[in-house]
Amino acid sequence: MKKIINTFSIFLVSYVVYFLINNPEELDVLSNLSLSLISSILFIKFVTLIVNSLFNKELLKGFDLEITNFESLYLSSLTFIGNLYLPFRSGGNFRMIYLNRKYKFKSPELVSIYGYFFIVTIFLNSAIGLVALYLLNPIRSFNFYLSVSGFLIIFVFSYFMLFNKFKTYNSAKFDNLFQWLKNLKKSWMKITDNTSLQVKLISYTFLNYLFFALEALVIFNYLFNKTELFSIFYYNSISVLSSLASLTPASLGIKDGIVFFSSNILNLTVTNIITLMIVERAVSILFSIIPGIVLLSNQKISS
Repeated sequence: MKKIINTFSIFLVSYVVYFLINNPEELDVLSNLSLSLISSILFIKFVTLIVNSLFNKELLKGFDLEITNFESLYLSSLTFIGNLYLPFRSGGNFRMIYLNRKYKFKSPELVSIYGYFFIVTIFLNSAIGLVALYLLNPIRSFNFYLSVSGFLIIFVFSYFMLFNKFKTYNSAKFDNLFQWLKNLKKSWMKITDNTSLQVKLISYTFLNYLFFALEALVIFNYLFNKTELFSIFYYNSISVLSSLASLTPASLGIKDGIVFFSSNILNLTVTNIITLMIVERAVSILFSIIPGIVLLSNQKISS
């Protein structure tokens, strides 16, 4: 599966490079971006970084760890930089390494922290994506039914993970494994059994979703003069979900492929999508200066 994904990503990136070589005028969109547009997107991205840091701070309270606002911002910045520039969603791995080295978190706790962010994100994005897709009322094509099926499977799975009471069993043959699973369950239930904590975490995730959607709305309106709310929500959902599933830096290849696949639902052409990807990634690289400064500031404070 990994080889298939990598091959598909390489093929898609190669196609985009080929397209840009033959259509260099598509890069002109970057020089045409207004300062007000760039400033607006950078501000929205900074707010999402803050909301992510509040999520991290609240999540760690479930494990009786109170970190400072700056440290929670540092964790969000570390995650953003790692995911943008490195493969295999390295930002999340860096966050786990940090918590393990500084606070001695064990693997069941780390898996619960990493897993909860993943599960609650796909839960909200699949739910909103399903509603948006239904209200868009596109042509009932193969892409439509595949999208509905994908969203529905993800929603049911994530709902089960968030609200189910898990059981563990003993086995002398696999004693170490079952003990680890018991510890994992205990760590997971620290979050999911705490109703007030889970409400806060879901609220932060939803707030982050709205800011991501607002960023997409600003870009869509500028590039294509499109402001259809349900199109924005659908795009935002597939964008976030594809980013979580990606093995490449900045979701290169996978996200593009899923958006290409949904082009008829979004009413976007190939040229539109390539332009959109160029603008999104260019602004993300520019924004990375801010979390980069946070990382450097933390190094100075630590030293």
